[in-house]
Amino acid sequence: MISKIKQIEQRTGFFLTLPGVLFLLSFIIYPLLSNVFISFYDYNPLHLREMIFIGFKNYQCLFREPIFRYSLFITTSFTLVSVTLELFVGLSISIFFATFIKEKSQGILKWLYRGATSILIMPWAIPGISAAVAWRLLFHPLYSPINAVLGKQIMWLSTPLLAFFSIVIADVWKCTPYFIFFFIAGIISIPPAQFEAAKIDGASGWQEIRYIILPNLLPVIIVASSFRAIDSFTKIFDMVYVLTGGGPGTATKVIPLLIQETGLKFFRFGLASAMAVVTVLISISFGVELLRRRKASQ
Repeated sequence: MISKIKQIEQRTGFFLTLPGVLFLLSFIIYPLLSNVFISFYDYNPLHLREMIFIGFKNYQCLFREPIFRYSLFITTSFTLVSVTLELFVGLSISIFFATFIKEKSQGILKWLYRGATSILIMPWAIPGISAAVAWRLLFHPLYSPINAVLGKQIMWLSTPLLAFFSIVIADVWKCTPYFIFFFIAGIISIPPAQFEAAKIDGASGWQEIRYIILPNLLPVIIVASSFRAIDSFTKIFDMVYVLTGGGPGTATKVIPLLIQETGLKFFRFGLASAMAVVTVLISISFGVELLRRRKASQ
């Protein structure tokens, strides 16, 4: 009787997980393996009817291409700068708002906190394309509200360095809420007894942050920043595509945009697949580093 119940439970579990497994195989595993397969072939549907096996020549060509090396550099730079800024801005805002929760604020302060957190999550909830269009209007060379406030005619998206930091600003605005809610949850989970003991010992606010909040948040900081770095490195497409299109020139041509142009503009599917494989391998290295750092912090 017990064995029959176990068999029924196993079958039920199998059928419940089957849709998720099929989705994973159909939309993640198969495209990934197909991409690796195509990366070993020379395939241009406009000129070749069949794919020609060329081994690792796409990868050799890839690292000889100056544009790919530059794209790798600019994507890595963007990831480091944007994630670092999001981390510090998110941590600062989280510590500020966590004081309302920690001190159990009532009345108007409580409602202000709720309203502020609702507003803060809006950038994260807005689709990337919509956010990029809004920022393109803000950086418009003729009608920019930012230029009107500054009283200067700044060509935000026409100068390589300014274009880079314009994308960083837009990305920081959109993705900082990701860190904020991670860190607020982490601060709330810190035992109140630690803060009470610090007050008894006469600790200042900065000392509470340095000796209580930051050490307790370290595992959360590592995990959140690592996942955000992977996301930023592999998915920074929509913001760049709308704001600069990779320009001026190739100044902001990040890897996802280069892959899109190589595959869908020049129809070099094999080379584009090789770029995608290298990008995935770099992302996996981020994941391995994440696990190593998290294990070291425990």
